[in-house]
Amino acid sequence: MNWPTIDEIRMFTPLPADYSWDLLRQDEIDIAITFFKTWFPSISVGMGSSLMDPAFYEEKVVGTDRRTTAILAMVVRHSDEIVAIATWEKIDGPDVIFGRVGAVARPHRQSNLAVAAQELGEKMGRHMGAGLIYGMATTRTPYMQQALERAGYTAVGIMPGFDLEETEPGTLLRIYEVIYVKQLAPAEAFLVPSKQNFTPAVARLYEDIFKDDPVHFDAR
Repeated sequence: MNWPTIDEIRMFTPLPADYSWDLLRQDEIDIAITFFKTWFPSISVGMGSSLMDPAFYEEKVVGTDRRTTAILAMVVRHSDEIVAIATWEKIDGPDVIFGRVGAVARPHRQSNLAVAAQELGEKMGRHMGAGLIYGMATTRTPYMQQALERAGYTAVGIMPGFDLEETEPGTLLRIYEVIYVKQLAPAEAFLVPSKQNFTPAVARLYEDIFKDDPVHFDAR
């Protein structure tokens, strides 16, 4: 899969007046790190900590061909200032998109930039031929859970200890995170599992997750 071009991205999801999508430039790596330290400091540990490392950007984000990099880092500019950053990872082979870390500067949080980023991730995934887009939401606050559910994502499981957070200065604890998914490929692209292949525990879980979607059930 290849990432869309910047022109395609701008067409997929228009932003409010005076805001624009752009690619993070190589000379803005330090600005991106400072931005996350300011507006999303809790990612300084755990899975998100790679976004505090300049080498990560050099290796994964700002390659010569921005359509093939492992990570896509999009910024939102307002009067040439970066006011939001959103990142996604593409996983070739299974062809899925992982919504990684995003942040919006507090003065711009009423402009629906986070909603626009969620919409953009879905549209990019469909354009690229991805079958699924997924992300993780912390259980320490409900806000990301609420945002993903409003965007049509389904909670499909909870990963205990999936990530680390600094709950207070110097205290790192493993936290529970919720896995949220949204299917992008058409229904006919999915092999619906047969109930005979489930253990009782998996059958209960599967039915609870997909109880409102009969397409996911094969009675055999």
